[in-house]
Amino acid sequence: MKVVVSGGSGRLGQLVLNDLLANGHETMSLDRVPSPSRLAPSWIVDMTRSGDVFQAFNDVDAVVHLAAYPTVNLVPDNETFSNNVTATYNVLNAALMQGVRKVVVASSIAAFGLIYAHKEWNPEYLPLDEEHPCKPQDPYGLSKVMGEQIADSFVAKSEMSICSLRFPNIAFDYDRFPGRWRDPAAGRKGLWTYIDARDAATACRLPLEAKLEGHQIFTLSAPGSHHNGPTTELVEKYFPLVRKISANLTGNWSCEDSGKAMKLLGYKPMYRWEDEIKL
Repeated sequence: MKVVVSGGSGRLGQLVLNDLLANGHETMSLDRVPSPSRLAPSWIVDMTRSGDVFQAFNDVDAVVHLAAYPTVNLVPDNETFSNNVTATYNVLNAALMQGVRKVVVASSIAAFGLIYAHKEWNPEYLPLDEEHPCKPQDPYGLSKVMGEQIADSFVAKSEMSICSLRFPNIAFDYDRFPGRWRDPAAGRKGLWTYIDARDAATACRLPLEAKLEGHQIFTLSAPGSHHNGPTTELVEKYFPLVRKISANLTGNWSCEDSGKAMKLLGYKPMYRWEDEIKL
C-alpha cells in the first residue's frame, strides 16, 4: 500500500515509516517541520489547512495520523484542543473525499481522563479497556475523545475503516525508569503504563493489514507496568476505591488491557523494560 504518515518527522513517525518500509509498503511523510531523514518523500504540510491535506492524499491507500500536540502545556490550552481536533477532522475528511479506505489515528490513554485530571478520581475497574468511561478534564484528553467521535461520524457515512489507538506513555529509551521506581506516586495518574516505541510503531501498521470494519478503538501497552514491583500493591495503595480488578492478575501486570488488539490486530508486544535494564 501507499501510506501517508502525518507527523512523520517526529520520533514515533520516523519509526512508523521505518516499520512500513520494512514490511513492503510505500510511504510519504507529512509534517510542519522537515524530516530529519530521507526515509521517504516528505511534504511540509500544516494539518489544520484542509486544502494542503486534501492534495497530499491524492492516490493514497491508507493514512497513519500522528500529527498533534502530544501533551498539555506546550501551547495555550485552546490551541492544543483546536489544533488536535481540526487536524483529525481534516485528515478524515480528506481521506473520505480522496477515497482512502483505511486510517489509523493516534489516540491516547489520556482520553480516559486520569493523566491530566485537575480533580483526581478512581477508575471503575482495572485493567482499563475500550469500554471504560472517558472523563477528561483537560484539553489534550478531550481532543482525543473528540477525535474518536469524529471517527464515529465518518464511518457512519462511508465505508472507511478507522482505528484509534489509545497509546500510554511511549518509551523511546529506558533511562528514566529506575528513577520512577523510587517514586511510584509520580506515575499513578498514568497508571504506570507504557509501550515500547518499536511496538507502538508496529501497532500503527497492523490495522492497515487487518480486515476491520467501521471505527475500532484499541487500548494497548506493554504486558507489564514500568514499575519494578507488583501492580496490585500499587493499585491498592494509590487507588483504593477501584471496585474491581480482573482475576488471575499477579506480579507486574499492565493497567491497560491489550486483549482486543491482540485478538483483532495480532498485536504482540515484543519489548519490555526488563530486557533493556540490567538489574
